[in-house]
Amino acid sequence: MPTLIFVLLFRAIAAGVGTFIRRPRDAKPKPLCSECAFAHIQYGACGRLTVACTFGGSVRVMKIDVLYCTDYRARIQPPRPALGFVSEIRIAQ
Repeated sequence: MPTLIFVLLFRAIAAGVGTFIRRPRDAKPKPLCSECAFAHIQYGACGRLTVACTFGGSVRVMKIDVLYCTDYRARIQPPRPALGFVSEIRIAQ
């Protein structure tokens, strides 16, 4: 009889621990790179994604979820005009 009580108590504790471990977790926020014009994002079949930054002409793999970026540019913004030197200056009339 004491063995039956011990087994039932053990199963109840195991069920409680299992429920605690398998509880739903909060969804991770989307990384800042997912809406950046310089980002190259690959979505895997298992729900994982790989992000690479192409700012500056080279491809750098991002191993962390980016929350702030100094080179961020939204995809929906028009491209900035290029600033640079001109070969000759026209005289205004």
